[in-house]
Amino acid sequence: MLLGEHEFDGRFDHVAIDNVRAAHDAVSHLISLGRRRIAAIGTQPLEEYATPLQRTAGYEAALRDAGIDPEPSYEKSAAHYSRGDGYAAATALLELSPRPDAIFCFSDLLAMGAMRAIFDAGLRVPDDIAVIGIDDIEEGRFARPSLSTVSLDTPFIAREAVHRITTRIDDPTSPAQEIVAPHRLIARESTIGTTPRN
Repeated sequence: MLLGEHEFDGRFDHVAIDNVRAAHDAVSHLISLGRRRIAAIGTQPLEEYATPLQRTAGYEAALRDAGIDPEPSYEKSAAHYSRGDGYAAATALLELSPRPDAIFCFSDLLAMGAMRAIFDAGLRVPDDIAVIGIDDIEEGRFARPSLSTVSLDTPFIAREAVHRITTRIDDPTSPAQEIVAPHRLIARESTIGTTPRN
């Protein structure tokens, strides 16, 4: 049984997150708001770990689908997906000309750090730069501005993992399955500027 960020090869049951689609949805949301200079924080080009590779792929695909060429200088790596990493990466992005008008962060913690960097630079979220993350952590809901995010259905992942294990115990010869967890985009103040009703 594999959970989360693995490539399904047919040998083991896998309850997965569609990182490509989650990232694509986040960036498409920014594009729908008129943002065109969209940066990404969280790439790890020298690593083979699936999550950053998949989220980078989704980010770039959403840009291309909208007729926007990905700008390599707008892609910033982050070693630990921490607030500090988000702050440092956003600070570097703010020095670019033209600077981004939106930032897609590969985690909510990165986004929290990025928003602080934008604030410290005397800029406003989302007026100057919109920010969105992935995870839907509680801190993001109560931040000011509240953080737009892609919420991953972790209870679904847990339920399906238990179900696959019990199924495997009952029938060890059943073929391996990949089950993809749902996700949903939650638009909050960091992208739309007003408190949503949800």
